[in-house]
Amino acid sequence: MAVLALGCAIAWTLVGFGHGVPLATAVLLGLAAVALWNSPLRATGHEPLAAVRSRAAFENAVVVLWRPGCAYSSALRRRAAREGLKVHWVNIWRDEGAYELCCSINRGSEETPTAVVLDPRHGGPIVIPASVPGIREATSARALPAPRALQSPRTFRR
Repeated sequence: MAVLALGCAIAWTLVGFGHGVPLATAVLLGLAAVALWNSPLRATGHEPLAAVRSRAAFENAVVVLWRPGCAYSSALRRRAAREGLKVHWVNIWRDEGAYELCCSINRGSEETPTAVVLDPRHGGPIVIPASVPGIREATSARALPAPRALQSPRTFRR
């Protein structure tokens, strides 16, 4: 909503200073596209955590807990897709279990992206760096080390 309000204000100012309606319309449409792209209402790339857990019973599953509008999550998604990494994307705003998992890992905060490995040999998720190198290492590793104490994923960002 804030981006749309900003777009309206800029368009109104452009028309007011005599720059013309076509320029104002282009600016307004551009900012509307940005608002739509970052909207939490935009539904893309969500897998339910329960479905990922059931698949993880047979092999390690790398899961990224994300939320719409998070620039870090969007950047990680683009980079992971470019690298061809197999990642399960779980939207914490659409999945209550994922939200609770994210908050338990991040000391009550819904900090995203949060990357974990669901390993059938360990009781809980193993936190990994929320980065392409961290995900690449987790997907290529056949045997993960024993889980350490949960660390905040923000310490791993570059």
